[in-house]
Amino acid sequence: MQEPQTALDLTVNGTRHTGRDVPGDMSLVHFLHEDLGLTGTKIGCSIGECRACTVAVRPHPGAALVTRQSCMTSMRHVRGWDVVTVEGLATGDTLHPVQEAFLERDAFQCGYCAPGFAMAGRVAVEHAAGERDERGVEALVDAVLGPHVCRCTGYNRYREAIIAVASAATDERPAEPAPEPSPMPETRPPARTVTARLSAEESDALGYTPLFDDPTLELVRLLRDGAEIEHSLLVQYLYAAFSVEVPRYTRLAGWPSHRYGGRPLHLMGVAIEEMTHLDIVNGLLVALGSAPHLGRQQFPYEKDIYPFDFVLEPLSLKSLAKYVYVEASPEAVDPDRPHTPEDRAFIERLYEVLGAGAQPRPNQVGSLYRKVGRVLALLEKREPDRLDYPTWQARLDVLREEGESEHFALFRALFEGTHPALLGAHRVWDPESPDHPVIRLHHATGLPPSGEPVRDETVPALRHLANLHYWAVCMLLDQSYRRGGQFHSAARRHMTGPLRSLGTALAHLGEGVPFDAFVAGYAPGRDERENLLLSRSMVSQTAIAQERYARHLPPDYAHTCAWETLWELSLLE
Repeated sequence: MQEPQTALDLTVNGTRHTGRDVPGDMSLVHFLHEDLGLTGTKIGCSIGECRACTVAVRPHPGAALVTRQSCMTSMRHVRGWDVVTVEGLATGDTLHPVQEAFLERDAFQCGYCAPGFAMAGRVAVEHAAGERDERGVEALVDAVLGPHVCRCTGYNRYREAIIAVASAATDERPAEPAPEPSPMPETRPPARTVTARLSAEESDALGYTPLFDDPTLELVRLLRDGAEIEHSLLVQYLYAAFSVEVPRYTRLAGWPSHRYGGRPLHLMGVAIEEMTHLDIVNGLLVALGSAPHLGRQQFPYEKDIYPFDFVLEPLSLKSLAKYVYVEASPEAVDPDRPHTPEDRAFIERLYEVLGAGAQPRPNQVGSLYRKVGRVLALLEKREPDRLDYPTWQARLDVLREEGESEHFALFRALFEGTHPALLGAHRVWDPESPDHPVIRLHHATGLPPSGEPVRDETVPALRHLANLHYWAVCMLLDQSYRRGGQFHSAARRHMTGPLRSLGTALAHLGEGVPFDAFVAGYAPGRDERENLLLSRSMVSQTAIAQERYARHLPPDYAHTCAWETLWELSLLE
């Protein structure tokens, strides 16, 4: 489902658009097409991989110009952006030098991918000014272009045209001063009122006994637990997606069709929505003056918050039963409520598989966010001017409803074998059935014994590189939460690109992605600058490892992903 409305404040090709609301989860490319009539930006894969939808962006005045894939950029992240599309590339009747170079070199044939290449070229040319080394210009162009796809004339004609224009720019223009580092969002906590004792009326309204009388402290506690749950579910759903046998059940795994937004129809779609849920929870933490949280489940004493012991496991009837239950609304699986005969049979089968009589039943995720909503209402009563409360309540409602409707429906369809990808399969969840859609994965750590190198063998190399990309995703998300969503695209690019490729390759070998937690955490620096440098170091490690273990990498591995992210991070140093 779509997120609530977000206030529009966006400049496109020099024209500012403001004064109305748009759906928060509407993609930028659909806004360009449907609201502004700018159809030059093309829609290709809708998952940010073909790059046909590339636009040039300054996230705020004075920021460096960067590329963004508009198909996977939601409108809630573009407030204050200055966007240039292919329609804004020329000056009057004068084409941009990149456009001229494409014509001179016959770079395009059908032209569908040309707008994306042109906008990437525009960004590369701007950054080439002051670059005196020819090899540096080529490296810059390669980093900015990334894995753009051209199905007609090939990638090289575009690349050569952009390099020629970028090289000319270094000779014609003096080096420009480096842009000022992007300002950090306000990190000081908002003005706080003196904490008051919780009244009996307030306690009754909460419906439970909070640990703290201070609603801010209670919200931070609950939201950090929520962040751990969403992170853990994200990893579990990714692991389950990697366990699906492809190509026969590609539709169930969710590639190459993991679209952003809309009802998820596969496991990768649910994982991506869990990433947006993690974004909502951390966004509220930051709004409250707290640090983002990327930790995973720590099993604290409050067992009524955590749904179940998180285990990385292949998809199975047992794991599906857990996912169905924890994503459900209380009414949907309550055996004491009235149900249709079909729903009652489903509930009875669900509890049979869960073994509820033999062990504690898992809790439901929605219960946590109902608590958060009530505490947020208490904070609004005490400090009404502190936050945009209606927006945050609406976002929390979306988070809960997506789980209780869309995720529940998907997992129920899988549990009952009615998902379109499973139709026609016989005894689908019987491991001995030839139609069983799951690979039995062996799970092991990707960390070598202390003091020993990662072995130059396929499985250890792929495990190690998968860990590096996973850690890079977490560090990029932490940076992004602190910088208004600046690195969301980069984080998702690593997850749905190299990490997906490595997970599939390991599954073909009967192995699972380790998803080891990084012991240092994902913001281990003493200040923001050190955290930025450490994030860049982590991405550099992926680039080093992919060169070191190149012979083990799968054919669809995105080699340019790390270099593109390094370039984006370097703009802030």
